[in-house]
Amino acid sequence: MVNKNKYLFGLIGLTAGFLISFFWTQSYNKSTAVTAPGSTGGAAGGQPNQQAMMANVSATLEKAKNNPKDFEAQVDAARTFFQIGRIAEAIEYLKKAHEIKPDDINVTANIGILYSEQKNFAEAEKYFRRAIEISPDEAELYVELGATFIQREPAEPDKAVEELQRALKIEPKNSHALGHLIEAYLLKKDARLAEETLARLRDAEPTSQKISSYQTLISDVKAGRAITVPKE
Repeated sequence: MVNKNKYLFGLIGLTAGFLISFFWTQSYNKSTAVTAPGSTGGAAGGQPNQQAMMANVSATLEKAKNNPKDFEAQVDAARTFFQIGRIAEAIEYLKKAHEIKPDDINVTANIGILYSEQKNFAEAEKYFRRAIEISPDEAELYVELGATFIQREPAEPDKAVEELQRALKIEPKNSHALGHLIEAYLLKKDARLAEETLARLRDAEPTSQKISSYQTLISDVKAGRAITVPKE
């Protein structure tokens, strides 16, 4: 299964187990070098570094507030709020950036990811669909959209299958899509299609650590046992 840790928000690394799509990384990491907190060792330097970081945070947020039409300033503010774990504010600044550049795929897709992380799947769906309108050939957008239908309560596996199949038309060996497709079929209690998709996953990514757990779930479905499909 694809390790979404590499699809970071383009901020400071995986500080909170937060998983963001590749669009942000591909674009903004090219132009923004960010040093993770604590990268310079020594207790003696810790306090000055923390003070400097907080001063930088304040300056970044002040710039965004004073320059509401500055796209990069809004993006930087979103990045800063993400760094300090304030996801709701990060979303708001990304939405400000989105208002300035509504066709920016990076911002649009990541608003969807952030809403997904907050389990606001209706809003996530809205922004993923906008992102697909901007970049209809990006398989990962359909994967993320499909995943929202798996994660909802109640789940909507038929809609998930539809979006994941679209992703696989673009990238037939996308292991992220294949894994979610297995999950959708499991939710539908369709052991045959889940097993066929598992074979495709084995071919696409034979070292995936999820293969054995999927096989167990498929066996449980065949046996009529209740299952719990893992959530991301």
